[in-house]
Amino acid sequence: MREPQIGYYVHHHGAGHGVRAARIAEALNVPATLIGSQLPDELPAGVQRLTLPADTSPGMTVESLDVMHYVPLGVDGVRERMAMLAQWFVEHWPCLLVVDVSVEIALFARLCSVPVVYVRQHGARDDAAHRLAYESASALLAPYPEVMEALDTPQWLRDKTGYSGWLSRFSGARSASAEPGRVLIITGQGGTGLSTGLIEAVARHCPEWQFRVAGGLEPGATLPNLHWLGRVPDPRESMLSAEIVIGSASDSLVSEAASQGCRYIAVAEDRPFDEQRQQARRLNELNVAIGLEDGWPAAPQWPALLGAAQALGPERWQAWADAASADRAARFIESTLAGAIKSPDVEC
Repeated sequence: MREPQIGYYVHHHGAGHGVRAARIAEALNVPATLIGSQLPDELPAGVQRLTLPADTSPGMTVESLDVMHYVPLGVDGVRERMAMLAQWFVEHWPCLLVVDVSVEIALFARLCSVPVVYVRQHGARDDAAHRLAYESASALLAPYPEVMEALDTPQWLRDKTGYSGWLSRFSGARSASAEPGRVLIITGQGGTGLSTGLIEAVARHCPEWQFRVAGGLEPGATLPNLHWLGRVPDPRESMLSAEIVIGSASDSLVSEAASQGCRYIAVAEDRPFDEQRQQARRLNELNVAIGLEDGWPAAPQWPALLGAAQALGPERWQAWADAASADRAARFIESTLAGAIKSPDVEC
């Protein structure tokens, strides 16, 4: 029998999927290939890539179906990417596909008789399409601590899920100390409701705080307590040197803030299935960060929010983002692959 292989499908929206995939792939003890249309520029040593064409085209028809989220008609890229996936399955069998995330890719792999580990996300994902993906997968992987699970999650989903803990690209000892009164605002790549004007207004309402802004927002006015950093590929030192960090309630930013023990204000951006609202709500329930479910508050509310963030004790949630999280995810994926290969229903 040929050496087992891991394929890892990476969704193109937002940078967090690719960062997470690279961390897990680096920890795998079997050959791995990252698959997608927007993969990280640099991959860990030994990890292969399969670049897929885009799944959109001008004038395409997208219907609303209960059991699938995105199945446009007449798109050459969709046919090409599915053909490439099928060919990869044939050439690399025995294999398993990790899907982060796409209901349609997961179902396609299952229809090709390939076992799937589906990466779960927060949010109200009890629709027919998600249920089909979850039921057809061999296992589910939650890239967050089990304690972050929504209280109303069905038991069968919990039983099928492996919890890795938060997966952060940062780990290890702190190499910088927080400077009192410094705030770092981070904007990600998945879209934000934050505006330059709001940041300027917040800085004016909080003159005792020093604000630094990292991300793709167009710089605004330079005020005595407001500095625009632009895009910062590695924001670790900036996060560690801030007394308070503000960003979205996305898995990637939350995991990075947790791993470094930041006092964090997690603002829920508008995302499908209310995934960030649910995460912000759970962070509040656990009292490990300030979670804002209703988006970015007006400037007059920020003095009180910053004061509340100062009172957080970050040591508790830092323990939930240990350096072994990627290893834990990798071992879960490998054990699922081994179980699928040994199954009497699988011929090798």
